[in-house]
Amino acid sequence: MKIKKNINQILRIKTFLKSKLTLSVIIMISCISLQAQNIITGSVIDQKTSQTVIGASVNVKGTNNSTITDIDGNFKINVADPNAILIFSYVGYAKMEEALNGRKTVTILLKEEQNTLNEVVVIGYGTVKKSSATGAISSLKAKQLDSQSNTNLGSAIQGKVAGVSIESASGGPGSGTRIQIRGAGSLNNNTPLILVDDIQVPSLNSLSPNDIESIEILKDAAAAAIYGSRAANGVIIITTKNGKKGDIKVTLDVFTGISSVTKQLDLLNQEEWAKVSTAAYAAAGKAPLPIAVNPQVGGAGVNYQDAIFRAAPNQNYSLGFLGGSDNLKYSMSLNYFNQEGVIRETNYDRFNMRVKSDYKKGIFKIGETILLTKEKRKEMPGVPGQGRNAIGGAITMIPSFAVYDENAVGGYGGASGSVTDIFNPVAALNLIDVTSDTYSALLNTYVEANFFDGLKYKLNLGANLSEFKRYSYTPRYEVGGFFKNLDNTLAQQDDLSKYTQVENTLNYTKTFGKHYVNALAGYTVYNNTLQSVTGSVSGIPDGIRVLAGSKQPAINGFNVENNLVSYLGRVIYSFDGKYTVTGTLRRDGSSRFSQNNKWGNFPSISGAWGVSKEAFFSNLKTPISDLKLRASYGVLGNQEIGDYQYVGSITSGISYGTGNPNSLWVGNIQTDSPALGLKWESTATTDVGLDLDLWNGKLQYTFDYFKKQTSDLLLRVPIPLSVGSNNNPYTNAGNVTNKGYEMSLTYNEKIGEFNFNVTGNFSSIKNNVDELSTGSQVLEGARGSFHGAPVTYSKVGYPIYSFFLVDTDGLFRSQAEIDAHSKNGIPIQPNAQVGDVRYVDYNGDGQINGDDRHYKGSAFPKFEYGLRIQGDWKGIDCTIALQGTQGNKIYNGNNTDLETVRANINYASSTLDSFTFNPNSNFPRLDIDDKNNNGADYSDRFLENGSYLRIKTIQFGYTIPNGLTKRLAIDKCRIYFAGDNLHTFTKYSGYNPDVSSDALGGRGIDYKSYPLSKTITFGMQLNF
Repeated sequence: MKIKKNINQILRIKTFLKSKLTLSVIIMISCISLQAQNIITGSVIDQKTSQTVIGASVNVKGTNNSTITDIDGNFKINVADPNAILIFSYVGYAKMEEALNGRKTVTILLKEEQNTLNEVVVIGYGTVKKSSATGAISSLKAKQLDSQSNTNLGSAIQGKVAGVSIESASGGPGSGTRIQIRGAGSLNNNTPLILVDDIQVPSLNSLSPNDIESIEILKDAAAAAIYGSRAANGVIIITTKNGKKGDIKVTLDVFTGISSVTKQLDLLNQEEWAKVSTAAYAAAGKAPLPIAVNPQVGGAGVNYQDAIFRAAPNQNYSLGFLGGSDNLKYSMSLNYFNQEGVIRETNYDRFNMRVKSDYKKGIFKIGETILLTKEKRKEMPGVPGQGRNAIGGAITMIPSFAVYDENAVGGYGGASGSVTDIFNPVAALNLIDVTSDTYSALLNTYVEANFFDGLKYKLNLGANLSEFKRYSYTPRYEVGGFFKNLDNTLAQQDDLSKYTQVENTLNYTKTFGKHYVNALAGYTVYNNTLQSVTGSVSGIPDGIRVLAGSKQPAINGFNVENNLVSYLGRVIYSFDGKYTVTGTLRRDGSSRFSQNNKWGNFPSISGAWGVSKEAFFSNLKTPISDLKLRASYGVLGNQEIGDYQYVGSITSGISYGTGNPNSLWVGNIQTDSPALGLKWESTATTDVGLDLDLWNGKLQYTFDYFKKQTSDLLLRVPIPLSVGSNNNPYTNAGNVTNKGYEMSLTYNEKIGEFNFNVTGNFSSIKNNVDELSTGSQVLEGARGSFHGAPVTYSKVGYPIYSFFLVDTDGLFRSQAEIDAHSKNGIPIQPNAQVGDVRYVDYNGDGQINGDDRHYKGSAFPKFEYGLRIQGDWKGIDCTIALQGTQGNKIYNGNNTDLETVRANINYASSTLDSFTFNPNSNFPRLDIDDKNNNGADYSDRFLENGSYLRIKTIQFGYTIPNGLTKRLAIDKCRIYFAGDNLHTFTKYSGYNPDVSSDALGGRGIDYKSYPLSKTITFGMQLNF
């Protein structure tokens, strides 16, 4: 028993000692832990704006210990070493290291990244650092777009990128822009490939600038060759806003504004018109028009420009959400935009909804983009007669005619009597309803699999679905003495287009030692279909707008489809970050060519040398922080010829004469000739450039020289009518060259609390037609007026669709001058009188006709430029953007009507200073018969200098201090006031020198176009 008792005591002592030891160990560890764990708190602030940075990364250097800032820009992190170094980073900001030195709280001011060579840019099927890019790529970030109130993305880009020419498609609401990259290389389609989150879209018009994260523009073959035949005119890659790790962030952008025309044309009032018309008739020995004798018969007179123009309101609402976690990130937005046109009864509505997310789990990542858009547009209608549309009617309608006539069917007055058939523009806008609706859905989803370090497979499935509906309703009317519509008529068009794509890519990236390799291989399939149905009918009962009339029913339709199959590959190799080489090859197969020519190969090779990374350069004492030289060569293709060109078509039911007027033969003819030998149009591009940063990014400079040679142009070649075909077939028949240079310069400065940035760009491009194998060596372009002959032509040795016109040489001041203007004693202008225009007999054949045309200039500018100045101080910010062109010509087709007094319409005020009233004038005499053809529309009399400098944007903003907005749970509140297109400095006499046309041949021709407007805007931006 005693032994047992001793053993129990020993065990109790052992247990006690064990428990004490355990407690001591726990206490010791706790003390050590408490001593090792330092809780560090702090905040991260944008140095420029003094706003907190949400979602910034905070890492303990040399460890995996990290966190991110919260919605207030604050962070908390445990560190073992009180003297540890923290690393702070965020996209778009320079990385910063901060030593704690025993501190428990730190405040970090992050600076925006200024070294552009460290930026990441999007390239085809991937991303690279700009320092590793070997092609010519320009990049725009969201911050460069959000300082403008433009709701059209193309207009927001205009003037910001060297080598990119952007023109207003029209001044009409929702009309958008037309874009060319480094000149026009084709006589067909010159529109660049536009990708939104990897899906092809037809234009930028339906996109909201608020949704944009970045825009990359690929300008040379090295950058664009990975897209093959789709990239012949360059590539615009748009990335919409991505989700970010952190709590949900909400943004709200609201603005409202007023638009108005920048100018009105200076026209005659009714008394002035009567004076000019009477003088013109008197010169021809004719009695004046009755309405000229009594110009006030219709009332006090009408300014028809005032009658159709208005101050037009617009409004925009954008709501965005983004956030995410380590695995899931999301971004969503809603946008509504309404724009009333400066011409009455025209307007545009757009609604966008976007959802974008990605989810990561293990080796897999999936994501999607959904962009839904609805657009509604009420258009300016075309009308019968020589006015053509409301603009044409407003500038040519004689002001004596009243707008309204309560006794007329429809209630509108109009031209009548011995005058020209001009449709009342107010009646046109109110009677004729032309409305279109567009519904589009952009859908894209992808799956990525990272099999092992560096190897990634991606499957991208996408579709762009669109339905376009257009209605044109014309009621019964009687407008003046020329125009009657006895029945209500309705025409309807319904187009359903579908674009789908399947892209498989395998990407391998490996860094070993000083070597970096990136290899890409892919297989893609694209399909386009278009179904179109049009119908029209008349005799519809009043108040009904359905295709249910009893008269002249008609319906037509077609269905087309094309496919493109591609194999692609790219290898990027870099050594020590100094020398980079990129090789690309794409092989495209198109259904638009016959069996023997379906496939085209499009290679490119490029290289870059990081001069500033060389050892010898580091020993040089220069302000240069980065210097890179680039060179590239590549070939791109073009297949934009429409579908089924290699298939001939037969039309049946054709009647043939037999010689007997009472007998006909019925048979078939071939109306379209098959183009079996067609092959790819190809463009070879050479580019040499440099990227330069000085003073650690304070000054950035980029320069490129390029040459684009397009061969085997796809052209329609005229064939004899005796062949029986109505359509000229396509053939490969020409070569075109574009060459030039472009540069951009950015300067960043900070003086105390004042920050400013200046960005400028400049480009000069020369275009030349090298060869046309079309027989005549000349291709006609577009007419300059309603009844006129073509004024633009494509001719070997000159730019595409240049102006070829007859020279004018002032006026004849005396009969002696008329007599001296002769050939072998025969007057060159036999009908000329003193005060008439003197034309130059350019070819010396003694006659004035179309053969005296010669090159008079081009609609393509000799150079284009843009300048953007931005500054901020203590929450106040200001942005000024300028944009312009130099050396381009405009043919003022409106003046062929307004300054030619040979038709009974209204005229320009300049006719009051004609030779008839002022013998010292340079304006020809008035003569309604115009036997000398003073108004010859093929002369240079109506060709003007189209150069201009536009104040594109002036915007002032104020960001309310963060301390005030936090009380309202608002992270940021900015209010702003802006003016867009405020003034254009130009010698051009028309509405707007920034004119465009649906057809390349019509570029630079201004004929009754919708004028550009200026807009004053007030807005507010809120972040929650």
